[in-house]
Amino acid sequence: MTTLTARWFRCPRPLPQAGLRLFCLPYAGAGAGVFHPWPAAFAPDVEVLGVQPPGRENRIAEPAEIDLDELTAAVADAVAADGRPYALYGHSLGARLAFEVVRRLRRAGAPLPARLYAGAARAPHLHGSGAFDGLSRVSDDELVARVVAGGGVPEAVAGEPELLELLLPALRADFAWLDGYEHRPEPPLPVPIVAFAGALDHAVREEQAAGWERHTTAGFVLHRIDGGHFFLHDRLAELAALLRADLMAADGAR
Repeated sequence: MTTLTARWFRCPRPLPQAGLRLFCLPYAGAGAGVFHPWPAAFAPDVEVLGVQPPGRENRIAEPAEIDLDELTAAVADAVAADGRPYALYGHSLGARLAFEVVRRLRRAGAPLPARLYAGAARAPHLHGSGAFDGLSRVSDDELVARVVAGGGVPEAVAGEPELLELLLPALRADFAWLDGYEHRPEPPLPVPIVAFAGALDHAVREEQAAGWERHTTAGFVLHRIDGGHFFLHDRLAELAALLRADLMAADGAR
C-alpha cells in the first residue's frame, strides 16, 4: 500500500479473496469510522474500504479541506495496485464527491467502477434552498443549530457539545465545498448509478435523488429506504442487503 492510499483509506477487515471492493465516502463532518460496522455485512464477498478525509479521526491534525484531485489519485492508485473490480458508495456529501471522482477517473482514462451508489443525496445538477445550503457562511452557533435541526448529524453526536466542537472544522470545510460546488455539464457516465432515498429524510426528497438518472447511460435504479437522512446507520441491514445483491449481480455480469 502506498503512502497515498494508506492515508486515504481504512480497511478494518481485509478480504484479499473477495471478488469486489467497495470504497465508501462519508457524509459531511464524518470520517471512515462511520463505515466500521459495514465489513461484517459484506463478508466474504466484498471488501469494504472507508474513505478517510483529512481533519478527522486519525487525520485530525491535518487541515480539513478535501483535495479532490488527491482523493481521485488515491482511488486510481488503489485500483491499479489491486486489479479487482470496485464500486463507490457515497452518503450525502460523499455521493457528490464520489460522482466527481468518477468523472475525474474517466478524464484520466483510469478504470471506472462497476457501480456508483448515491445515498441520501440530491442529484449533482440540482440546486435549491435545502436544509444544509449556505451553512459555510453562518456563525458556528447557527451552523450547529441548523445541522442538528436538519438531521445533519446523528442524534448521538447532536447531544454532545464537545463532539460538535471537534466536528466544526470538518463541517465548515465540507459545507464550504458544497456551497462552492458548481455542476459543470459533461456527458453522462458509462457507469450504472443506484440511488437510495430515505422515506423520512427531511433534507433530501425522493424526487431529488431520482435526478441522478440523467447522469448515466448505463442504467439507473432508485431504492426507497424506510429511514431518515442517516439510514446508513439505523437501516444498515436493509441498505447492505440491497447493495450486496446489486454488487453480486454486477460481479456475475462481468
